[in-house]
Amino acid sequence: MALLLVGCGSEPTAGPPGPTVPSAGRGWLGGEPEWQGGVAGGDGAASGAAADMAATEAMAGPGVDDSVEPMPPVEGGLRAGSVDDNAEFDDYLGYLDRLRDLGIELRDVDPTGRIVATVVGSNDRPVAGVAISVRQGGEELATVRTTADGTARVLPKLYGGSADDAVELVAEDVAVSAAPGTDVTIDVDRPGGVDGPAAVDVLFLLDATGSMGDEIDRLKASIDSVSARIDALESQPDVRFAMTLYRDEGDAFVTASYDFTSDVAAFRKALADVVADGGGDYPEAMEEGLAEALAEPAWRDPASTVQLAFLVADAPPQIGRNVPTTYADSIRDATARGIKVFPVASSESDDQAEGAFRQVAQATGARFVFLSYGAGGAATGGNTDITSADYEELSLDDLVVRLVTEELDHLGDGTGPTPTSTTPQSTTTTNPPGQ
Repeated sequence: MALLLVGCGSEPTAGPPGPTVPSAGRGWLGGEPEWQGGVAGGDGAASGAAADMAATEAMAGPGVDDSVEPMPPVEGGLRAGSVDDNAEFDDYLGYLDRLRDLGIELRDVDPTGRIVATVVGSNDRPVAGVAISVRQGGEELATVRTTADGTARVLPKLYGGSADDAVELVAEDVAVSAAPGTDVTIDVDRPGGVDGPAAVDVLFLLDATGSMGDEIDRLKASIDSVSARIDALESQPDVRFAMTLYRDEGDAFVTASYDFTSDVAAFRKALADVVADGGGDYPEAMEEGLAEALAEPAWRDPASTVQLAFLVADAPPQIGRNVPTTYADSIRDATARGIKVFPVASSESDDQAEGAFRQVAQATGARFVFLSYGAGGAATGGNTDITSADYEELSLDDLVVRLVTEELDHLGDGTGPTPTSTTPQSTTTTNPPGQ
């Protein structure tokens, strides 16, 4: 998939698919990163378990058996909940208004006037991967692409348009007019769904700074389990995995990516090598990481591939820093390519982190996921509008597998029943200590 990178304030255009690479992938792009070093300080010490693992591997030397066995279950496995801001859109707008009144700074991703377009095929099934041209006042604002359920979210103000005027949506030579705040259907003359196994690209975008050290090993165990379970789904999807890590300026690296691969054992081994280190101040290089995750790994053709990214982090981006590609730019890129980005908020997330994560999720059509801690609350900001009545608590493994299988189910290629919770919903709305 070719990169669509836009400088702050410029208008994006959709790019053609990038070069095809072997399904085995290219490993660490630019070589495996140095795991420790840099000058960031602060929270920069690697967590004990991660550091011990790195030291053990360093002593092992060449010739060590690098076969990959499933990671053993980690005591106190991660649990999570999720909400869909597109399903409760008016509440989401109210939440953004409250953050603005509190002076919490976010990038300009204004969802006012949101339009939801659904492309339906001749067999009454959703059509994924369809490019929709968005036009207003005779000018083309943007291109958005449908996700697995045949939907695309149009945010006119994100593309410099008006939230008060109708837009024209054109998909495969079929044009419809859509008023702000409405849902529209576009009927196209070809079948929807898929026949046979679906192609799925799953990327994990991980904050690998020292503040994630307490959870990074449990996250690795969860992702290890998820990748194995998705690979073993009864529907046998054509699945590939990739990984992008980010830290911050002054660390041993700012971003690093492991390319898409169908070799699950190789991916899991690369994941096992990840060490949390660096970070310094609280915000991190999330925007640089998201931009690289969309740009560097070899995503397949969006017209025929379900594309999902899981952003796991506990801190907001460095919003006060000028970056070539803001997360608003990356949202434009992701929606042009039909990539859903599921943020997973971890324990130290504050109001700014939650707000940014939810902007990314809402605009790309994903759910906002957050770690939960039973009586300890959830990884949300102090001014969140999410209460324990709004979500079901699952193991993180089960929740991520459920989200992937739901995407496949939209195509008629799912696995049937999805995992269910074995733990009652939390009865507290408090946040973890320090929030």
